[in-house]
Amino acid sequence: MEKMLDIVVVTRKFQITLTKEVRNKLKIKEGDRIVFVDKDGEIVIRKC
Repeated sequence: MEKMLDIVVVTRKFQITLTKEVRNKLKIKEGDRIVFVDKDGEIVIRKC
């Protein structure tokens, strides 16, 4: 089952901000590493 958490805007430097809801869901803190995984043609974000 999918649940959309948020929509973010890409800056002119191609950066995005992880919203508070996403940070809380993944328990991401400053200095943590995240990985972008290609899963069946979709990009999945995971905490390392």
